[in-house]
Amino acid sequence: MELNRLKEEVNGYLSSLSQRERLILLLGLPLLFFILYFIVFVFPLLSKTQDYIKRRELLIKSLNSLEPQIKELLKLKGKISPIMEKLRRGENLDVASYVKTVGRMIGLSIDSVKVAPTSTQENIEVDRVSVGFSEVPLNKVSRLIFKLENGSYYFKSDSISVSDYDQDGLVSGKITFYFFRRRE
Repeated sequence: MELNRLKEEVNGYLSSLSQRERLILLLGLPLLFFILYFIVFVFPLLSKTQDYIKRRELLIKSLNSLEPQIKELLKLKGKISPIMEKLRRGENLDVASYVKTVGRMIGLSIDSVKVAPTSTQENIEVDRVSVGFSEVPLNKVSRLIFKLENGSYYFKSDSISVSDYDQDGLVSGKITFYFFRRRE
């Protein structure tokens, strides 16, 4: 019922208008709705799309500028992973016994092995290992250094001192290593 009444009022209103006013109303009303549609829906959507495109370009630019750093970090991670594994393996190692065993494997007579803890930082313990030897071939000493530094545990040679060098090519002296292990 209300719909019929509304229809009659609209028809009555339209019939009271002149031909020119009806034409303006019939063309202007859709044009008004069309303009309102653009103002309310399309322009904000276009604005958001442009903001999205600008943010996307900024993000891509930021990622491209970070790419060399990311590649460098991945390279460093590749280098650090084996070291971390060596640190983990060395947690419960008896360093003196291990050094003597490696010396025996290469045929090197080791006189003494002294292990002294020096520092602990961020769960990494550093021990100073002094290895004494007397009257041994120099190539076996260098082989010991190579075996320890390239073995399953993290040793780094610090110094070597040779006190005697005789005509047979035999030397006496001391090697100092740093041994790194993880402590939890």
